[in-house]
Amino acid sequence: MRTLWMAVVIVAATAVGSAQQDAKAFLKQVQQKYRDAKSWEISIDITAELNFGGNSQKQQSSSTIAMQRPNRVAAKVGASGFSPAREVYSDGKTVFVYVPSAKQYMKQPAPSDLKGANAGLLGEAGMLMGIAEQDLDQLGPNAKIQFRGTQTVGGKQTRIVEITDTQGNASVNLKLFIGAQDRLIYRVELNQTTRPQQGGQGGGQAQPQASMKVVATMRYISFDKPIPESRFRFTPPKDAKEMQPPQQGQPMTPPQSPGRGR
Repeated sequence: MRTLWMAVVIVAATAVGSAQQDAKAFLKQVQQKYRDAKSWEISIDITAELNFGGNSQKQQSSSTIAMQRPNRVAAKVGASGFSPAREVYSDGKTVFVYVPSAKQYMKQPAPSDLKGANAGLLGEAGMLMGIAEQDLDQLGPNAKIQFRGTQTVGGKQTRIVEITDTQGNASVNLKLFIGAQDRLIYRVELNQTTRPQQGGQGGGQAQPQASMKVVATMRYISFDKPIPESRFRFTPPKDAKEMQPPQQGQPMTPPQSPGRGR
């Protein structure tokens, strides 16, 4: 009986390992599709809930973003929290960030690509670039990638891929709702929690628990299809005032809209 029980345990463990490997292989196919795409245009709705020590805050925003490699962008990003609605354009040579409510804009040379920190030019849609560039083989030892069933999102049948990881007192749960046929990401659910450490650092008071929940839903206007060059050009309105861009190495944040002080 003991031998039979051990055989069942080994088979079950092998099945779990195989399922995790299949989920990783599927996600790598998704990543490659985004890496190979020369352009895409999407609309994205995001809800973020932040909680720190029992104090919670909820933010919502909607954006429409067009991207063409290596560095062209046309984005309209809705207001969220203290950030006013803004428009971002890159024609491959110059980046403009324009805040219509303040009639102010900034400009600076365009980056060579939209990878890493430069993906911030895509606003919330930059997370798609981050997911595409993530090396799944370099995740932490506690990370797991698994299938979590199927769900219909926006009329699309999707497969749910869940990535979980725990490092120290922080845990992350990321669910990607991926088109079963087209391998496109239609929904992202992120839950991240940081638990207080016993006694705090240096024996002081422990930091409060912090958590963040983000839900993003994407609708694809086009994917890997040509976008007219005129879409990425921008001419500042005559009554708009130019603001100085941030110093080198600092993020290009939009100017504040009147009445939105921090």
